[in-house]
Amino acid sequence: MLIATPNLCLDRTQLVPELVLGGVMRARSVEVTAGGKGVNIARVARAHGRPATVVGLVADNDRARLLRLLADEGADVVDVPMPGDTRNAVIMIEQGGRTTIVNEQGSTIDAGTWGRYRDAVARSLDSSRTRTLACSGSLPPGAPEDGYGQLVALAHEAGVLALVDSAPGALRASLASGPDLVKPNLQEAEAAITGASGLLLTDADSDVRERAMDAAATLCRLGARNAAVTAGAHGVALAETGAGRIRWFPAVKVDVVSAVGAGDSFLAGVLLALETREAWGAAVRRGSATASASCEHLLAGGVDPRRAAELLALVERQPVTEKPMP
Repeated sequence: MLIATPNLCLDRTQLVPELVLGGVMRARSVEVTAGGKGVNIARVARAHGRPATVVGLVADNDRARLLRLLADEGADVVDVPMPGDTRNAVIMIEQGGRTTIVNEQGSTIDAGTWGRYRDAVARSLDSSRTRTLACSGSLPPGAPEDGYGQLVALAHEAGVLALVDSAPGALRASLASGPDLVKPNLQEAEAAITGASGLLLTDADSDVRERAMDAAATLCRLGARNAAVTAGAHGVALAETGAGRIRWFPAVKVDVVSAVGAGDSFLAGVLLALETREAWGAAVRRGSATASASCEHLLAGGVDPRRAAELLALVERQPVTEKPMP
């Protein structure tokens, strides 16, 4: 699989007893890793012994450190140089499991840098034997809002399936290019559709299934060929324009260590299935199982393939709700 994730970052994960606003805290442990949604996807693929190439922008001021971290974990990277600094993400996980994330923005790029990045993706599509391109993560400041739409068009020219998982604005701008799948969470999906901030989910929400199914159908009406809208521990809605239907797949329950990167692990599971030509429904089931397995690990994208297979067997026994596309 090929993964376009231009906005790479450095993840700094801290375990803290409790996050106290306005207080002084001491972290029990700190781990710095290469980050970005596409990096998490690649971790899942490597854990399953499957090749995955990441195409990313690498800022000059942090180039050596970022590339060393990626190399240390065996990542295959096509790096496109850019001036400035790599963005940082601070991930604070409390003893009770609550997680707080602060994402920095990173340096602004210009049109020339984006052009070089787009060309690198095009060359990678031409030289690889991949069946899928994942456009994953936020776009860096200065990138065109339809940047992922441009990459979707390149993928289709190369006969490759294109999947998009990004912030609401970039995701919405990609729809005109007809991505084969978009994969927002429910809050992101509703924000992409309405232009306003989506509602946060709670365990008590009773209308999540209908909201997710409606959002998936709307994303397809706006241009996506298929849409998977994830809703955390509730499940995922899949709308398929070709089949003219929307399905709801309930999630299986696990003991959550960290949900950071669960959505990326979901998309990785989908990609693994599509690379072996599984149907969309089977791909979403595999994505759901992979996401649940990742929640049992602290590292974003950390997945035990054997555990993912165990959970897949449970997912496949879950009842599925279906209705026609409106």
